[in-house]
Amino acid sequence: MPIPRGVRALLRIPLYYKILIANAVLVLVGTLFGSMVTAAFVRQEPARSWFEVAGLLALIGVGVTLLVNAVILRVALRPLDELERTAARVQRGELDRRAPVSPVADRELDRLRATFNAMLDTAAAYRARLREVAARALTAAEEERKRIARELHDETAQMLAALLIHIRVVRNSRDPAAMEPLLEDMREQVSHALEGIRRFSRGLRPPALDELGLVPAIEALARSLEEIGGVAVSVRAEDVTGDLPPEAELATYRIVQEALSNVMRHARATRADVCIAHEGERLVVAVEDDGRGFDPANVMSTDGGGLGLFGMKERAGYIGGRVDVASTPGRGTTVRAEIPLGEGSSVDEGNSERPEPLS
Repeated sequence: MPIPRGVRALLRIPLYYKILIANAVLVLVGTLFGSMVTAAFVRQEPARSWFEVAGLLALIGVGVTLLVNAVILRVALRPLDELERTAARVQRGELDRRAPVSPVADRELDRLRATFNAMLDTAAAYRARLREVAARALTAAEEERKRIARELHDETAQMLAALLIHIRVVRNSRDPAAMEPLLEDMREQVSHALEGIRRFSRGLRPPALDELGLVPAIEALARSLEEIGGVAVSVRAEDVTGDLPPEAELATYRIVQEALSNVMRHARATRADVCIAHEGERLVVAVEDDGRGFDPANVMSTDGGGLGLFGMKERAGYIGGRVDVASTPGRGTTVRAEIPLGEGSSVDEGNSERPEPLS
């Protein structure tokens, strides 16, 4: 039912004046009613004089009530004014501002102030984490470029230079028997150069993800990590072909890659299980290990710590999903990612310009 315009205008009056007007109306009605009752029982003066007395008492009562209530309400609502001013300053860019402790605040208002400040602290910590991830992503990207440039110079470029020398030697040679080992050596060098280029390509983006799909790419990742790290990795997955757009597939792959990388580097585990299944309108990916575990809250609160966990959460957030990490010291770790299926997993426009953290 629509609210009448007059009532809507009254409801938009600030809280301070709402309480003050309500108290004034109550006192006015109470005073008039009390005076009229008194006048009905005491008939020593004409009725008109009693009405005049009642009106005078009502005015005095309303005036005193307004004065007392104005002072009390102004003092009592001062903490809310401080919250409003702090919020306005934070909105203007003063991100380190916090609502001050008020000596006149009751317990409810003090809890509100503490919750408000905790929310600002959480937002500040989130921004700091985001800056760390962005800085780490830029550093990792630059280091990757340096590594590729170094390997291209030290391996591929050297091989190609050697090939040029061999080609010159072969061109100037007149002995077919001497040319045979040179040609074989050239073939091996070309093969090594091609393998190095393929290795660079696989490092930049897993070809199995584009060629075979999400599940085969994760299975290939599990096999390679199993060979390198000595941890048994099993993959149990439902068919997800066509369920996710490319950006969601890549984000899911990187989340699993980061989770398994953490298992190999930190967990001291003997096994890790990857499970991929549908749950309603979401794809659930869980990575569980039997390692030593840790305290997620302690790791995330440590300066410079938990960037891998934060990066996984950010990746999932880009596509409208979420990542939960459950771990207890001595009892292993479970990383659970929930990714919306279909159109719901498209990248959020508001987050599309944020830097993507690297694993």
